[in-house]
Amino acid sequence: MRSKQTILIVDDIKENIDVLMQLLIQHDLIPALNGQTAIDIATNEDNIDLILLDIMMPEMDGFEVCKHLKSNPKTMHIPVIFLSAKNKQADMQKAFDVGGIDYIIKPFNPKELLSRVNTHLKLRAYEKDLETRVQEEIQKNRINEQMIFQQSKQAALGELLMHIAHQWKQPLASLGSINNLMKTKFESDANINKDEYIKSIKRSEDIIMFMAETIETFKKFYSPSTDNKEFFLTDAIIDILTIIEGTFYFEDIKIYILSHEKEPVFGNINEFSQVIFSILNNSREIFNLRNCFNPEIHIEIDNKKITIKDNGGGIQNKSFDDIFLPSISTENSSGVGLYLAKVIIEKNSGVITAANSQDGAVFTIEFLTWID
Repeated sequence: MRSKQTILIVDDIKENIDVLMQLLIQHDLIPALNGQTAIDIATNEDNIDLILLDIMMPEMDGFEVCKHLKSNPKTMHIPVIFLSAKNKQADMQKAFDVGGIDYIIKPFNPKELLSRVNTHLKLRAYEKDLETRVQEEIQKNRINEQMIFQQSKQAALGELLMHIAHQWKQPLASLGSINNLMKTKFESDANINKDEYIKSIKRSEDIIMFMAETIETFKKFYSPSTDNKEFFLTDAIIDILTIIEGTFYFEDIKIYILSHEKEPVFGNINEFSQVIFSILNNSREIFNLRNCFNPEIHIEIDNKKITIKDNGGGIQNKSFDDIFLPSISTENSSGVGLYLAKVIIEKNSGVITAANSQDGAVFTIEFLTWID
C-alpha cells in the first residue's frame, strides 16, 4: 500500500507549479506544463489520486483536458479540481459541467486549498477502498460460483451414472438370458437351427445398439457445449427421458407428456436439458423420501413454455424463491441443481418459477428468446 497519495499538477506557468509543489510537499507530486502532457501522464500512470488543473493554457485549455480525461474509462474516475484566475459564474458552471468536482479561484488561500485538497484525497481513498472491496467480493462470488458449478457437475455425473445403471439393468439381463440359453443348448448337444441362431444374434445386436444409443445420449447431455442452434423442446425432453426411463421404471414413476409445440427455439440444448434433468430428479427424490403412492409427473409443452407437475405433496416449509438458492436443499438433495437451473434460465432471458398445486409441486419455465 502506498504511504502517499499522488497529485498531478497542470499549469503552463512553471512558477505556479513550484508554489503548489512547495505547498503540497507531503504528497507525491507530478508536474505537467500543458494539457496533452497531462492527458498522457494520467493515461499511463495508474496511481493518480487527484488532478489540480489550470484553465487558461495554450493549445488545449483546462476544459478540453477535463473532457478528454472524463471520456476515457481509465481516467474518468480521477477527481479534478480546477485552479484558475477566471472568477465568472459561467466559467465555474462550465468547469462542473465538464466533470470537475471543485473550483478554486486564484490567488488562493493556502489553508483553504490544503483543506479542499485533503478532503478530496480522503474521498478518493474511500472510493478506492470501496472499489477494492467490491472487486474482492466479486472474486469471492466468482470462486463460490465455480465451486457450486463443480459440485453440481459431480452430483449430475453421479445421477447420470445411476440412471445409466438402471437403464442397462434389463438389457444386460436379456443378454445374459440369451447367452445362457445358447450355452445350455450347446452344452446339451441340442439341435440349434440356423434361424434360431440368427434370431438370437439379431436380438443381441438390437440390445447392444440400444445400450450404445443410451451412452451417446449420455455423452451428448454431459459434454459441455456453448453451441446454440434451433431445437424442439419436446425432442430435448424425450432425450432426457431416454436416460432416466430405466430408473423411473424401476421406481414405478410414470411420466406423461403433452406437447402443443409448433416452432423450434434457438439456444443451447445441453443447458436446457440440464434444467429439465434437475427438475425431474428433484421430483424423484421427493417421491422416494415421502413414499408417495402412484408417483406421476406431467409435462406440458407449449411454444416457449414448459410446465412440469408432480404429485409429491408440494414444496413444504420453504418459500418458492428460497428453493432456488444454493444453500437450500430439497430435504436430502444438495440444492445446487435448482440453483443452477435458475442461473441457466435467467442467463438466457427466461424465467423459472415454482408453485404448489393440489397434489404437488409445479415448475414453469417461460422465455421469449432462449439465447440472445
